[in-house]
Amino acid sequence: MNTPSEPGPGPDQREPSAAPEMPTRAPQVGTPAEGTTPAGRQSAFFTAPFKRVPRWARVVVPIAIVAGVIGGTALGFATRPAVSSTKEYAALNDELTAKITSEDATISKLRAWASDKDAQISTLQSAAAGVKTLQQQLADKEKTLASKEADLASREQKLSDATKQVAASQIKSGLHVVGGDVQPGTYTTTGPDGTNSVGCYYAWKTGTGSDASIKDNNIVKGAATVTLANGEVFESTSCTAWTKIG
Repeated sequence: MNTPSEPGPGPDQREPSAAPEMPTRAPQVGTPAEGTTPAGRQSAFFTAPFKRVPRWARVVVPIAIVAGVIGGTALGFATRPAVSSTKEYAALNDELTAKITSEDATISKLRAWASDKDAQISTLQSAAAGVKTLQQQLADKEKTLASKEADLASREQKLSDATKQVAASQIKSGLHVVGGDVQPGTYTTTGPDGTNSVGCYYAWKTGTGSDASIKDNNIVKGAATVTLANGEVFESTSCTAWTKIG
């Protein structure tokens, strides 16, 4: 029994032709196939064009880019005006020059002031040294003077002792009590002292009052010698000093 055959597709109902098969490459062992993951697809997108660039271009192009950047920068600096030719530089230079000049003037003044002070200090030090020398000289003179004063005092004391001793051994004009005013002993005189023309007068009296009488007396024109005992009153007039000789 014949079955009705199915009508064939019409002109507009033809089956689509199968897509041509793309050549495939077996994935490498241990690595995921390209395009199997998003990361793989991205890697394939960026590396595929780069793989088509020759190896020498991969090196030369970055160097050229860097050189261009450096050259552009250098060209920019080269086209700029020199810093020393700008108004700002000139103004700053003038300001610094004025400050340096002012500081130099201040330093010069300070140096002059210091030099003047050094001269004053030197003068004061010299004066102080001179004063010290004068003080030392004065101290030496005072020491010498003190020594001389001590020597003079010693001589005066010796002279005083000698004078007292001489005075005790001499009898001058006047009334004397032997044993009180004068020492007993033997005395001598060179004679008249020239106060009168009579000569040297000496006498022994009974007392010192105005009513005392004369026990013995004598007048000489030359030397004379007497011996006096304790308790006697001896009077000498116009005679040189009687000196004790015994």
